[in-house]
Amino acid sequence: MFKTKAQVIEIAAVTFSVAYTWMYLKGHLPWAFIPAAMGAALFAYICWNKKIYAESVLQVFYIGLAGLGLFGYGNNAPVSGLFHLVLISGAAVGTLTLAAVLARTTDAKLPLLDAFTTVFSLVATWLMVNMVHENWLYWIVIDTVSIYLYAKRGLKLSSVLFVLYLLLALDGYFEAISIF
Repeated sequence: MFKTKAQVIEIAAVTFSVAYTWMYLKGHLPWAFIPAAMGAALFAYICWNKKIYAESVLQVFYIGLAGLGLFGYGNNAPVSGLFHLVLISGAAVGTLTLAAVLARTTDAKLPLLDAFTTVFSLVATWLMVNMVHENWLYWIVIDTVSIYLYAKRGLKLSSVLFVLYLLLALDGYFEAISIF
């Protein structure tokens, strides 16, 4: 049925990741963070093998953030527009810095996109764990870029996952749509 072990691992990673996002969206907290950690562990392995190094390290952080979410997630932390400006500015600087490091020290194929999705995903995940509603806006942008990044690296199923994530992020932000 499946051609390779890599395909089985990618299917499992996608399944756990979809389960996490759907459970989070539906308010099944903190239990949603269990499949989050499992999917992240599998994606760390996948990304490393596809030379998406920063994303691989990001997945390790996701495992830690899933633990934080499981044992003590936040409660709708209020965040101002100025705070978002600081987060975005800091993430932009972090993206450029990480991209330069990846370009100079690794054989990463798309260092700027890899850095962007990694750094901004850390910010969005922190917002998510702390129940800041605007996390969905970050994910809308990140998921859009990730669709291209994963497709470019030959991970078709993962690209489809990010299309689904994009739809879930839209649903999460606009809540009233409830497409899922």
